[in-house]
Amino acid sequence: MTLTLITIPISHFCEKARWALDLAGLPFVEDGHLPIFHSVHTRRRGGRSTPLLLTPDGPIRDSTDILLWIDARHPGLLYPTDPTLRQEALALEDRFDLELGPHLRRLGYFHLLPHKRLSLSIIAQRAPRWEVAAVGPMFPLVRAIMMRGLKITPAGAARSTEKVRKVFADVSALLTSSDRRYLVGNTFTAADLTFAALAAPLLFPPEHPIRWPAASERPAPLAAITDELLATPAGQFAQRLYREHRPRT
Repeated sequence: MTLTLITIPISHFCEKARWALDLAGLPFVEDGHLPIFHSVHTRRRGGRSTPLLLTPDGPIRDSTDILLWIDARHPGLLYPTDPTLRQEALALEDRFDLELGPHLRRLGYFHLLPHKRLSLSIIAQRAPRWEVAAVGPMFPLVRAIMMRGLKITPAGAARSTEKVRKVFADVSALLTSSDRRYLVGNTFTAADLTFAALAAPLLFPPEHPIRWPAASERPAPLAAITDELLATPAGQFAQRLYREHRPRT
């Protein structure tokens, strides 16, 4: 079975799908593209956004649907077999997808996009060379399109910062209230994977497939948020999940 995962390589939703495929040991080819360029490839293959997994069963268009497709082939790997625990994992995954993923993306880009060289050093990874060559002169236009499309404004970034802090606070409370190692039950599940993957662009785990900029290269406001989140139980939890559960790609 040959699988192709169309991604924006730096996307945390794409990392969620990529991590799950690696965890399941399913061979796949990653077809990575820069933001905006990716839409050409997804639309002609039956999707609109990334991640898009091309399978013998047809295209799978959403990160959660990709995890469910994997779990159907490897029962118990990502979701508990106990119905109650399974629903808990699905509910947490859904919350992280809605309340953490979009807001952390807006916050990250708000701090990175003003810095062309730094932004290009991150988004160019795992992308075709011609796209990288093309985006350099076009970067002001690409930046403007991304800021408009993701509603990246100072007020929006401030709201997103509080949303991210709230999710981290709730995850920290959940972990410490019962002294648990995982969010659901006693094993690693899709809830844990989703939280860690979606939090990664602000935590910069070294096990991540993307090479993050050194701490000294990060804008000061971004570095401050990273330090704040890493000091929480939730931030430390996400880092541990990458160390203990993220297979090498």
